[in-house]
This record gives sequence, C-alpha cells and structure tokens, in this order.
Amino acid sequence: MFGMSSLDLILLAAVTYLAVITLVRLMRRRREDIIEDLTKQVELEQERLKEERKKERQRKAREQVIEQQRGRRGAA
Repeated sequence: MFGMSSLDLILLAAVTYLAVITLVRLMRRRREDIIEDLTKQVELEQERLKEERKKERQRKAREQVIEQQRGRRGAA
C-alpha cells in the first residue's frame, strides 16, 4: 500500500487510533460543558419565572385590598 512497510502501517493505525480517541474525549467533554451550561440557564430561568409569578400574585393581592378599601368607602 503506497510503498509502506508493516511498521509504517502499524504506526499509522496507532496514530489514527490516538487521534480518534482524543477527538471523542474532547467532544464528550464539550458536550458535558454544554449540558451543564444549559442546565444552569434553565434553572436561572425557572427561578426568574418563579419570582415573576410571586410578584404578580403580590400585585394582584394589593389591587384586591385597594378595591376592597374603595368599596368600603363607597358604601359608607
């Protein structure tokens, strides 16, 4: 094969194996980093939505209190 000796073929196979294994490890590490980043983003977004819902409930409760106070004043 292209004038390569057995030793050359063995070295080529070994280097190819190492290159593929290294690439797979790098890809796995990158995948884990991406998953970790996305998980953090989802958690932050869930926390933000939770706070937003809490503020909305508080706002509605304040509005109800104000409406009740207005209703009492109008009845008096």
